[in-house]
Amino acid sequence: MNLNLTGRQFDITPSIREYVEARIASITEDKSLKISSVNVVMEREKERYETNIVLNCKYHVFESTVEDFDLYKSFDAAADKIDVQLTRLREKIRNHQAEPIREAEEKVEAKAAAKAE
Repeated sequence: MNLNLTGRQFDITPSIREYVEARIASITEDKSLKISSVNVVMEREKERYETNIVLNCKYHVFESTVEDFDLYKSFDAAADKIDVQLTRLREKIRNHQAEPIREAEEKVEAKAAAKAE
């Protein structure tokens, strides 16, 4: 996985870099998706910070942008948004499996019996 961290209008310190790397690693470690790259752009405008995260995985691109007065809060909020998006995709993939025929037939019979009563 490629991680690109860019700071606009300010320098990325080693502590910020470590924090971002640890947080992105914690988000992407438990997901069984093939994540190819993560681009994090942190931008400062006067007193505001805007964090933009773009995560590329196989067949999907996730993006989140958050603006706040604190750099760490803006990054955490953007990372939370990406985490929710990845969790939703993972649940879709997991729940997309076919139901066994026996269970499907039992549900149809139960519905028919409920309508007959």
